[in-house]
Amino acid sequence: MVDFSNEDWLIGFSTMGIIIFGYIIGFFFLYKSRKLRIRLLAIYSISFIFATTAWLPIVIEFISVLLTESSINKVLYVYLMWIPAPIAGTIMFYIASEFLAPKKKWYVFVPFLAYEGFTMVGTILNPLGVVIFIEPPLTGFIHKAGLDPAGISSFLGLVSFLILLTFAGLGYLRKAFKSEGIIRKKFFFLSISIILVVGFGMLDSLTWGIALVLVRIGAMSNFIFAYLGLREEPEKIKIKPAEKEIKIEDSLFRIRKRPTEITEQEVTYYKEQKICLVCKGKVGGFNTYICTGCDVLYCEKCARALIDLDNVCWVCDEPIDKTKPVKPILVEGIEEGEEREGKQNSEVIK
Repeated sequence: MVDFSNEDWLIGFSTMGIIIFGYIIGFFFLYKSRKLRIRLLAIYSISFIFATTAWLPIVIEFISVLLTESSINKVLYVYLMWIPAPIAGTIMFYIASEFLAPKKKWYVFVPFLAYEGFTMVGTILNPLGVVIFIEPPLTGFIHKAGLDPAGISSFLGLVSFLILLTFAGLGYLRKAFKSEGIIRKKFFFLSISIILVVGFGMLDSLTWGIALVLVRIGAMSNFIFAYLGLREEPEKIKIKPAEKEIKIEDSLFRIRKRPTEITEQEVTYYKEQKICLVCKGKVGGFNTYICTGCDVLYCEKCARALIDLDNVCWVCDEPIDKTKPVKPILVEGIEEGEEREGKQNSEVIK
């Protein structure tokens, strides 16, 4: 049996765990993105799967040496590691192009794609000239095939890392500072994701031993921030409910006025908080009317009051009681605080 060192066992099993975990997360994200129809999350999932595959030759090598006491073909080792890695980076660059230059994304992405393609061709034509192997007798099996800075293809590969870090990582960060609310938070998450995967990816060629395990775990941790940045979530609307426009005295209601404008944010807020659009009170249970046109909520008393008043929803003008006539009220030109004129100004509805 092969006499592996403690470091060999650690790197072998930890990389195996990273591979298994990476594929589970990658395919889970792909499934979830297709189910939720989040296109960019689906594209990122494919990128994550390719990035995980870049560590597959380490696991194959570990198992091969453990079972047969012989290494796998070194050319195959390089192909399995340094073809998936640039593909993953290219997909990440495409996602960044969509976010940072949506109208000119092809002008930005195509040159990078051509550059990566040229670099990949160099790796395919001269696989053993672009890497440095960490292998026996220094260790029990090949822990990695790091880029050799002396090789032209390796140099081009390192430059592509820097391009991705500059355009995507710093680009997302710049976009975050220029944005607000949930958009700012998402761009921060995407920036951290790129910095982690690119930064630790470059360190993979410069470290060994236990540090190598930590570097690979750090690179894989980018998925947390990428998911937070790419998932869809509603903006949390912070709206202070307007003052009540219904005065409640005993069981009598007097409508002061219909608002001249109700924003979409307000409608969403009232729906989520289960608030009556008219009296701004909490609604729930069987004593709730839901508009068939826009799903906005009214308490039973306000719905009955509106039926007697004009019989239309304040948001979409859908009839509240379809068996009764509609009496639309013109609200254009009414300034905040003005009372309705005529009978509407003093009408009392039971």
